Amino acid sequence: MSFAFRIAIIAPVLAATLGCGYHRLDRQQRGAAWAKQGETIRLARFRNLTPRLGLEDRFTKALENRVVAASPWRLVPQGAPSRWVLQGTLEEYRSRPIGLTLGNDRVKASAGSASRVEVAVVASVELLDGQTGAVVLSRRGLTFSNQYRVDQNFASFDNRELQVLESLADDFAESFLTQLLEGSD
Repeated sequence: MSFAFRIAIIAPVLAATLGCGYHRLDRQQRGAAWAKQGETIRLARFRNLTPRLGLEDRFTKALENRVVAASPWRLVPQGAPSRWVLQGTLEEYRSRPIGLTLGNDRVKASAGSASRVEVAVVASVELLDGQTGAVVLSRRGLTFSNQYRVDQNFASFDNRELQVLESLADDFAESFLTQLLEGSD
């Protein structure tokens, strides 16, 4: 057998054995002390420092759903003792127009209206040791934003902002939980 022929046979087998570097997080050994299977975690309700009422409920619920669906922990109710405590603060809420529809040229006072709006939320989250109260991991200034188109037909007006907030809360929960489970500190 020639050397080139041997390389042609061995190379694909070697490449298949080594893999591409992609690993599923749920099958990977966890290096972080807080990512042990079966330990308990309690979610403190998010503090809301923004003028947007109810925002804390959406973010708390999204994180709760992600913890239950895709984490090694067992979620315990408020007030129950737990190994870990996750608490967060919503620090900023911004909503700004980023696209405008020009006003009606027949009415001189017509100023136009927003055609696209960007919503951004800034949050901070801490993982606490439930036994000592010490901060184990802290993430400050996590910023999530999304845009939506404003329906100009007021007969079928649909406030998409609530849908965008739900999406932002879910994106936040998924991103933070991934960072937490990967053990990045």
